[in-house]
Amino acid sequence: MNDYTVATPIETRGPIVRAVGVRKSFGDREILSGIDVEVERGEVVVLVGASGAGKTTFLRTLNRLEPIDGGEIDVNGERIGQHANGKGRLVERSARDLARQRADIGFVFQHFNLFPHMTVLENIWHSPVRVKGEKKSEAVGYARELLARVGLADKADARPRSLSGGQQQRVAIARALAMRPALMLFDEPTSALDPEMVGEVLAVMRDLAKAGMTMIIVSHEMGFTREVADRVIVMDGGRIIESGPPAQVFTAPQHERTRQFLSKVL
Repeated sequence: MNDYTVATPIETRGPIVRAVGVRKSFGDREILSGIDVEVERGEVVVLVGASGAGKTTFLRTLNRLEPIDGGEIDVNGERIGQHANGKGRLVERSARDLARQRADIGFVFQHFNLFPHMTVLENIWHSPVRVKGEKKSEAVGYARELLARVGLADKADARPRSLSGGQQQRVAIARALAMRPALMLFDEPTSALDPEMVGEVLAVMRDLAKAGMTMIIVSHEMGFTREVADRVIVMDGGRIIESGPPAQVFTAPQHERTRQFLSKVL
C-alpha cells in the first residue's frame, strides 16, 4: 500500500519550503511572531506544541489559506501568493495563479471537507480535471488506484456520509494525492476521529513517508511522531522554541517550555 506517486518538483534545488520572518496577527493578537523554517525535499516535519501555539495558522500560511502580515514564504521555488511586478514590487497573485500554486500543495484538514453531494470517486477525480485540466478517464483511473492504496477500493460509489470518520479521512488523503502534489500538509488529521479509527489513517501516512513524500504535519500523536518524523519543531506563543530529531527533542529537550509540554503528552 505504499506505491504512491511523488510529484517531480518545479524547482529541484534548495529546500522545498522556505519561510523567513513570517508574522501573522488576528486583530491585536499576534499569532506568528517571526517564523523561520526550511524543509528539505522528502523530509517529514511534525509541528507540536500546546493549543494556541500557532501551529495550524503557520500550516495555513504555507498555501495562502491565511495571508501573512510580514515575512516571506517560498514553496517549490516560488513566492506563495505574491509575485514581483514589472517594477520589482511584490503584488498579490491572481486567484487563478494562486490556484495553480495550491495544486502542488496537498492539504488534509481535521474535518475531511469532502463534497457530500459527490461519490467518493468523484471527490477524488474532480479537482485534477477542473483545476489541472487532466483527462477525466486518466483522473478516474488514478483515483481508483489511490482508493485501492488507502484500502477503500470497494467504496468508490459510496457517499461520504455513509463512511466512518477514518474512512472519510483516508478519502481526503487520496483526494489530496490525486493532484500529485510536491508537498503534503496535514492539520491534526486524527483529532476528529474515534480512537479505534486513528490507526488506519496513520498507516496511510506512514506509507507516504516511506514513499518519500514531503510532509509537514501538525499532530498530537507522539508515538507516530517519534516513529515517522525526520524533525520535530516545537512551537510556543507563535515562535519556534526547539527543533531537532525526535530522539533529541523527546529525550533531551533543551527548552523549559518543551519539557513542560512533553511532560503532559508523553
